[in-house]
Amino acid sequence: MFRPGPALPVILAFFAAALWGVWWIPVRWLRGYGLDGAQGGLLLMSGAALACLAMLAFRPGHARLSGRAWLGAMLIGTAFTAYSAALNYSEVVRVILLFYLAPVWSKIIERLFFGIPWRWTSTLALMAALAGALLLLGTDVFSGSLRGGDVIAILSGAAWSAGAALVFSSPSESPVGLTAVTVAFTMISSLFFILVESAPLPELKTLPALWPAFFVGAAYVIPVLFLTLWSAQRLAPATLSFLLTAELLSGVISGALWLDEPFGWPQAAGAALILSAAMVEVLVPAGDGQLRT
Repeated sequence: MFRPGPALPVILAFFAAALWGVWWIPVRWLRGYGLDGAQGGLLLMSGAALACLAMLAFRPGHARLSGRAWLGAMLIGTAFTAYSAALNYSEVVRVILLFYLAPVWSKIIERLFFGIPWRWTSTLALMAALAGALLLLGTDVFSGSLRGGDVIAILSGAAWSAGAALVFSSPSESPVGLTAVTVAFTMISSLFFILVESAPLPELKTLPALWPAFFVGAAYVIPVLFLTLWSAQRLAPATLSFLLTAELLSGVISGALWLDEPFGWPQAAGAALILSAAMVEVLVPAGDGQLRT
């Protein structure tokens, strides 16, 4: 039986994060067809759902999960929906950076519920991450002028952290089943967002986007989500969240290159601080059993 080495979950989590960093591209592309808010994410996840149904048709036993695993996958699905919606309500770079306050919530969850020791690197990482967020948001934090997308991005990071913690505590569950539940609940929560937004129904001009969106959902979302959840079962929540900041690199760079959005020293400094927080926590040896193989 194949037994992954300790470096494999780290490598795959980093690789998956780099791919998540360009998730904004299909979301923004679908917005060009009139699919605003959570509508684009719903369409993309519909393709992923069809792929999941095909997988479970051949291996139905993978659909059996514990209640803890179900809740974790549901929270991660909600996080993906909120993140996709936030990309349409605020600047891409801003949303990505605010989502990556997730390690802050993950470190608190680890300490309170898993008994993982709080190290000096944890304090340093949290201070750097919060400083980066304050640089990014500037006076908006104190003036009460935060955008709706900003708040949704922060909440999506919190939902991700809680979901990742529950998945980490369910190491024996099937990654295929976790992927299927995550996709299903992403669709359910997308419908909820659409109802709250009172978004208009898609028009005929969206029809050319249907098949490409289904293909992206099946060929892109499923393998990247599978790798993310497989790694989440083997890496402690904060370690995983810090590793996933590789999304900052691909997301911030691609957003700065291809979008006409402001990117100056506050965004660059905020990204550097949040990324350095991730590197400190991951690269300094812990010796406290944060990796499960």
